[in-house]
Amino acid sequence: MSELNYSIDWLASGSSDPIVRDTSAQFAIYLSSMCLTRNVDIWSKTLRDSIYVSVYPLALWLAGSWWRLNYEPLPATGIRPSLSWRMAHELGAANHGYVWPRILFVPDGESMSLWSEPVSTPGQSVNYTSVPDMPRPVALEEFQYKTDAFIDEVISRLYATGQTQTDLNSLWTLIKEDRANPECARIRQLEAQMGFDPEECPPSIIEEALRLQQSTGQAAMSELAPVFGENVRKIRSLDEVSGLRGRPSECLYEKVTFWHGQPWEQGMAAAKQLRKDIGLSQDCVPDKILLDLLGITESQMSGWSPSENIPAAVVKPVLSGSWDMIFRKRHPLSRRFEWARFLGDLLSRPTSEEGWLVSSDLTTARQKRQRSFAAEFLCPIDALLAFLDGDYSESAQESAAEHFQVSEKTIETLLMNHGYTDRRVETQLPYRLVTNERTMKYQGAEGA
Repeated sequence: MSELNYSIDWLASGSSDPIVRDTSAQFAIYLSSMCLTRNVDIWSKTLRDSIYVSVYPLALWLAGSWWRLNYEPLPATGIRPSLSWRMAHELGAANHGYVWPRILFVPDGESMSLWSEPVSTPGQSVNYTSVPDMPRPVALEEFQYKTDAFIDEVISRLYATGQTQTDLNSLWTLIKEDRANPECARIRQLEAQMGFDPEECPPSIIEEALRLQQSTGQAAMSELAPVFGENVRKIRSLDEVSGLRGRPSECLYEKVTFWHGQPWEQGMAAAKQLRKDIGLSQDCVPDKILLDLLGITESQMSGWSPSENIPAAVVKPVLSGSWDMIFRKRHPLSRRFEWARFLGDLLSRPTSEEGWLVSSDLTTARQKRQRSFAAEFLCPIDALLAFLDGDYSESAQESAAEHFQVSEKTIETLLMNHGYTDRRVETQLPYRLVTNERTMKYQGAEGA
């Protein structure tokens, strides 16, 4: 994990606006040793880490976006982020006439990933140069602690200059009150997860989400709310429908102490542990073993036909350790991957957690952990490297996908994530952050 730091060196300006005047500063954002505000001052032809701005609009944007910034994940791959989503997650939305760096904040429930693009705009006084080679995660608690401290410092500065009645102070007071109240905090989180700003979600939708949460559990609702959005009522259909009844293997309830590292590391460790526990060789996993672990039969699965357009698969606990499993994938390889994802989710979830298991196309920490588990369980990286024997060509990867009965995308991702093939540049950002002074335009990133 990276360490986030906001650096403020107060310098009064000649602005006629007292708030701008008294909150002007040389300001910098650091992500461990990397400076995200590193820039070339066109006028002085100087390379700097800091920018001269009023930090008030940035503090106001961070406070105004606080709930969505921390709890609203990136939409699923292939779904274009709305302007509303972007205004809550792109630093450029702080606006106020300043040329801000292009920084994107993406939470996954456990960490905050920061993405960045260089800014080189003709006619502007500042061009930003520093770009991470990949998204850098910051622990969510670290992000909240440092961001809280930054906002508090701006408010303290205003207090010191005699400005106690500001929009920022009023807004931040309300946010702190909501955060201190567990019931209010949960409502604000749900609003954010469904894509609403505070108090903008219709009460009927929030009430329905809270009712459904009694069945799904809070952790599952946090995964389902971003998928269904304002159509949260459709979760009721998943609650009412029956799937395949199975009783998963007892080995999936034997928790192991691998809760360290990033989600993909946790998922990989869990997969290695399970393969070891059940004595699985470094070869393709037969469908029967996957289904036996889930506690369902091949005849059950052969008769299963998923409903059309289900945006999430769920596994619901029922009496006596059995589960009701509602799958959504149709392609044989996709089904194997989905089965493995649920094995990993059941094995990885905390013992104190109750409620549904959820598999979706989001990139929350839980879904990342599931995908990593499934990839390593179905196609262990060591076995894959032995099979390829140094040949990472497209045809060799196709043969490996056929041998392990996984998709070619799984093979490609495993090799990239472990550094055996180059990561494609176009996949570095979830989408392009193309902006100008008047509007925020969307340009989809190829392969995102």
